Amino acid sequence: MKTIITLFFVALSALSFSQDKINVILIGTYHFNNPGFDAGKVKERNILEQSNQDNLIQVTHKITSTYRPDKVFVESPYEDRENLNKMYALYKQGKAYYKADTLKNDFRKRMLSENEIFQFGFRLAREAGNQKIYSMDYESQMNLGALKSKLNLNPTLTYADFETKVKQLTDFMNNCISESSLQKTFKCLNSEKQYSMNKGLYITYFNKINKAPDFYGSQLVADWYKRNLIMYSYIQNQIEKGDKNIVIIVGAGHAAMMYDFIKNDPQFNLIEVKNIF
Repeated sequence: MKTIITLFFVALSALSFSQDKINVILIGTYHFNNPGFDAGKVKERNILEQSNQDNLIQVTHKITSTYRPDKVFVESPYEDRENLNKMYALYKQGKAYYKADTLKNDFRKRMLSENEIFQFGFRLAREAGNQKIYSMDYESQMNLGALKSKLNLNPTLTYADFETKVKQLTDFMNNCISESSLQKTFKCLNSEKQYSMNKGLYITYFNKINKAPDFYGSQLVADWYKRNLIMYSYIQNQIEKGDKNIVIIVGAGHAAMMYDFIKNDPQFNLIEVKNIF
């Protein structure tokens, strides 16, 4: 009897501990408006097509009905968070959150109408009944322009090696984007293989391009880690007492990094995409 009681309290303690943790749904995605900023060029998938809109509705409903997130974090500059929330306030009211007829820049138009911040993040936050949307991006520059000139620091590496690795990752991403539904696309982009390939480019290639005094390769990798750590800190520092479930919507490369951060952060319990859809 004593053993049974002991086991009961151990189980109760474990349950209480898990409930104290905040569930984090990490969703790595391609950029819906396809800005073309990454080294590899990914395929177009028109998020405005009805089938993709239907998928977004299904994904949003699945998340809100199961978890009803307290906060939704999006890859928008933290410094611009007030402006983003002004737009979100209009969106919640069913009003236009930007003036399409006054925008002459096509990139900006696509950004505001198609990007996942608005198509997915705004939609999810509104359905969850959230009063705010949470920004967490930190913009920084990486010195990729010096890559070719620095390759002589490690004669065993070539620029062709870089192009091969980027192509392998891009081909994988494009296969994900070409899946029959957004649910399958998200599963693919948040797979262990994508995370490994993405992080592997930095560790197995860039980090080898290294020599005193500038240690170019390690500095490049450190810059990428620094950006992602700052982004992650913006998430950590916006968590409030009482939060039980949060969603992070971020580019697939950032998700590969944040996966490790979340797994090693005792305040969080990671909910993987493969266990949702």
